[in-house]
Amino acid sequence: MGHELSRLGAFVASAIPVAEAIYRADPAIAAVPPNDATLQAFADTIIPGRKATHTDLGDEIDPQAIAGVDSLPGAVEADTLRLYHDPLVGFDALAPAFLADLTTRALKQGGPFLTLSFDKRVATVLSGFDPSNPAAVVWEAAAAVPFTAFCAAAEHPVGTSANASGYRVMGYPGAAPDGYRGFSYRRKLSVERTRKGYLP
Repeated sequence: MGHELSRLGAFVASAIPVAEAIYRADPAIAAVPPNDATLQAFADTIIPGRKATHTDLGDEIDPQAIAGVDSLPGAVEADTLRLYHDPLVGFDALAPAFLADLTTRALKQGGPFLTLSFDKRVATVLSGFDPSNPAAVVWEAAAAVPFTAFCAAAEHPVGTSANASGYRVMGYPGAAPDGYRGFSYRRKLSVERTRKGYLP
């Protein structure tokens, strides 16, 4: 888990100069508190999931956040919001700038992001990722968080398919400190040494 968090933190940190430029252009953005429900709705747009009231770790999910376009758990249920606020990731430094741009683009689709249909949420997100958007790197950092929460069970000290819905959806059993007793490659592993000490 630590390796994934450090890589994610470095990626988020690389977007901070862009966020700071946005703050300088509009200092009021820095005073905007993170809107957790909107962050959950964004995460659900990146990795959609089923309707749910609580995350894997028991945190509440805003009733408007999940559009419910999939029948399996998605990024919100996998505790993306908790990862957004994890101090090791540092996304809280980007959140006001990201949410300001997200809200501006959502209004062009008809209203606050949280109230939009799933299709309009997708359209909003696509516009944010457009290469013409000078803040696109901030959007990329925002999208990396749901992927890390879902695919790496980043908020679980020991992620397994029993406690991390992302692992369950992917069919990945997760951590096994003592190995998997019943696992076998059904073949002998190679014991030869290569000429240069590595495979070609």
